[in-house]
Amino acid sequence: MKRKAAESSELKAARGERQFYAEGEYADSIFRDALGDREGSIVALKRALEALPTYAPAILSMGSVLYQVGRIGEGRELFQSLLSLPKDTTDICQIIDEAGTFLTRIGAYEDGMAVYRTAVTRYPDVAALWQGLGYCASNADLHEEAVSANQRALELEPDNQKLVNDLGWSLLQAGRLPQAKETLERAISMDPSDELAKENLRLCRRQIARRKIGEGGNSQAARRGPRTFR
Repeated sequence: MKRKAAESSELKAARGERQFYAEGEYADSIFRDALGDREGSIVALKRALEALPTYAPAILSMGSVLYQVGRIGEGRELFQSLLSLPKDTTDICQIIDEAGTFLTRIGAYEDGMAVYRTAVTRYPDVAALWQGLGYCASNADLHEEAVSANQRALELEPDNQKLVNDLGWSLLQAGRLPQAKETLERAISMDPSDELAKENLRLCRRQIARRKIGEGGNSQAARRGPRTFR
C-alpha cells in the first residue's frame, strides 16, 4: 500500500515537472513571437508539447500554426484533441472557443462546426460555446442551426444583451422577420447605446418593408451586401 502511495506521489511530481516545463516553453514561444521570431516561437511550442502533449494552450497555438502553414489535417487533429481533455483542464472551454473562433475567422467552417458541435455536447451548460456555434453556423449559412444555438445560449444567460442581439441577427438571416424585429428591439431596450443592435434592427425593418412592397407587386427594392455580426 505504501509502495503504491509512493508511486502515485512520484507520478504527480513528474507530471508537475512536465507541466512547469511546458508552461515555461509556452511563455517563451509567446515572447519570441512578440519579437518577430516566428521560427523560434514554433520550436518552443514543439518543446512544450513534447514535455506535456495535453497542455491545452500549446495545443491551441500549434494547431493554429499548422492551419496557417497548410498542414490542415495535423491542425484539425490537434484541435479535436482539445475535446477529449479532462473537463477540469484549466480554461478548457475558453480555449475550445478560441479554436472555433480561429477556424471561423479563416473560413474553415466545416472544421469549426465539428469543434463546436462536439463542444456543446460535452459542455452543454456553457453559453459561450453555444454562442460560438451560432456564430460559426451563421457564417456557414446554416441559419436555422444558428437560431437554435443562439436560443440555447440565451436560455443559459437570459440577461446577456449581446446574446439577445446575436439571436436577433440569426433570426433575421433565417428570414424570421417578426421574431427578429421583436428580439432586436429587446436588445436595444437592454442597451440603448448598442449601435450594432440598432443597425441590425434597421436592416430588419428594411427587409420587412421590402417584403411588404413585394407582396404589393412592386419588386424594386434595394440590395444589401453580406454582413456579419460581432
